[in-house]
Amino acid sequence: MKIVENAILVVLACSVIVQGQEAPNFLDKSCSIIPIEEPRIIGGRNAKINTTPWMTMILDENGYRCGGSLITNLFVLTAAHCTGDTKLKVRLGQYRLEWNCRGVNCLGSAQEFTVGAMYIHSEYSRGSHDIALLKLDTRVQYTNRIRPICLLMDPLFRHLDDHIIKFRTYGWGQIESGELGQVIQTTTLYNLPRTNCYRQYRYNVIDGNHICAERATAGTCKGDSGGPLTAIIKYAHRDTIFQFGIVSAGEKTCEKASIFTNVMAHLNWIESIVRREENF
Repeated sequence: MKIVENAILVVLACSVIVQGQEAPNFLDKSCSIIPIEEPRIIGGRNAKINTTPWMTMILDENGYRCGGSLITNLFVLTAAHCTGDTKLKVRLGQYRLEWNCRGVNCLGSAQEFTVGAMYIHSEYSRGSHDIALLKLDTRVQYTNRIRPICLLMDPLFRHLDDHIIKFRTYGWGQIESGELGQVIQTTTLYNLPRTNCYRQYRYNVIDGNHICAERATAGTCKGDSGGPLTAIIKYAHRDTIFQFGIVSAGEKTCEKASIFTNVMAHLNWIESIVRREENF
């Protein structure tokens, strides 16, 4: 019961603090305000169709490589370990794993873009600063099914991730059968203190650049890398889905806590590149 009460207090506190904002402080003010879902991504379930307009499929010459999230009409946010030396493309507006899906559980034709430039954090190592920006060769035209996710740029909330009780993550990664999810999978994960996370991954440094989250019956798995970790926050009088993390690492059997790059800890890096390249 205390957990529920604390979660409510966090949300209410955010609401009270931000009520005075004249305009939301988002990276891209066109970011999506979308229907909220109630409650291998192992132990996950199918995300509702048309509720993840920011989900990005990253492709190489062999097909699906990683997930990502659209953050402006020119940039996709993903994990640095998803980049490599190969040429990449991104696909937006796709729900099913298959290309040009048709039928009831499809969004129609997806849009594909070539990655024109990649920006990898200068301090990236496999265990830290696992974050990259992909600049598209042409600007995205927003639609109801293609729209960026919200990034909260307000400096007052840079440590908000420490107070969030539960997150939601999305991806096409492996499910219980060992195959990639045929549609976007989603699951709820609970915030795990970094000290507890370190006990599971003693060979890695777990610090403020990371978020750890877990659930006994669910977690991220191979193929989910680069995808977003999100949470619903009441901001500027409305519930909004914000991105707080990027799927970075986990245990091979997908049974331990999942490790995410902390987006809030890298907002200055993200903003400096986006503002420079987009002339916002």
